[in-house]
Amino acid sequence: MSTDVVVALVSDTWTDAVRRGFYSTADQTLTTLLAEPAVGTVLVADHPRGVASQVRRRLAGDRPAPRRPGLRGVRPVTLRTPPPLDEAALRRRYAGYDRQTAAAARWHGLRRPALVTFNLWHAAHAAHGWAGTRVFYAQDDESAIPSHAPHRAQTLAAYRAIARSGMAVVAVSEVLLERIDPTGTGLVVPNGVDAALWSTPPPQRTPHGAPVALYAGTVDARLDLDAFRALAADGFAVRVAGPLVDADVRAALAAVPGVELLGPRPRAEVVRLAQTADVCVLAHHRTPLTEAMSPLKLYEYLASGTPVVATRLPGSAVAGDRVVWVEPGGDHVAGARAALALGRRAETDRLADVAALSWRARHRPLLELLGVGAGVAA
Repeated sequence: MSTDVVVALVSDTWTDAVRRGFYSTADQTLTTLLAEPAVGTVLVADHPRGVASQVRRRLAGDRPAPRRPGLRGVRPVTLRTPPPLDEAALRRRYAGYDRQTAAAARWHGLRRPALVTFNLWHAAHAAHGWAGTRVFYAQDDESAIPSHAPHRAQTLAAYRAIARSGMAVVAVSEVLLERIDPTGTGLVVPNGVDAALWSTPPPQRTPHGAPVALYAGTVDARLDLDAFRALAADGFAVRVAGPLVDADVRAALAAVPGVELLGPRPRAEVVRLAQTADVCVLAHHRTPLTEAMSPLKLYEYLASGTPVVATRLPGSAVAGDRVVWVEPGGDHVAGARAALALGRRAETDRLADVAALSWRARHRPLLELLGVGAGVAA
């Protein structure tokens, strides 16, 4: 007998997932569930948006998940999009979101579906009485995200409510799971890689001058700018691919000779950039946010076969000898030089790494928690 599943998104929509190529943790969870034969219908509940936002997005082509075999969508509505600061208003908002989601589940004929909610407020402030197995899937420590500072007290209260509720919690790192401290089932499911994408054979390497050091990810205040400056000063051609979300960090990097800002790139191009680099770089400050992260880019670097130099952080530990670790604020140049000496991973070993790091392999414990067997093959 199949299990139906409702997936509640954290702050975005099905259309957002399509536009970014199903890249994020929530996106790939949807992909796993939709590919699992033991899952019946997946209902995707978009983040609740205000009436004006709903109209603007619909005019721009935003739509809920399409109706097709095994997939349904719902777009809950609220008066305004930003979460209210008032605790009582926050509870009312997400109780209403839960009612709309439950009504959609009934309308589409889902039978006592499991619930996987990525939405902290939905997990903490709704009853979910219509659902079977209930899971809060934590992707980041939302109390440590700088832009969420106005909601920090509410976030910590939400963690306590989730812990008291006994609902299952899946977290991307042990640090994050410990911060939530659930009284029910707690699982660590690190982020993974898209196996089909990263199984692409590496292109033929051509001789080039300076060794290329690649950072592929969001450009924001997490980055250790001194590490990037030092790498460029040592003669590395530093390439930075990813959204430039922090203007100050962008300006600081743009001012460094030897650093090339590539901006956002299609996923297939990120694969090529990583595979053709000489070393991949993960240089972060140690903060409460980065301590709790499961850095997706680190796993993608490993999947590329290129050696890695990375800041040692609690949520970043991986087995093997393909990463040269540097303590926070340490010497990333020496680390990068040591990584260069490792050379590229043999292709058979690289493909084995891709399989082990794949989202399908990572999600096996989640599928077991939802009662849909031992999980799918990697």
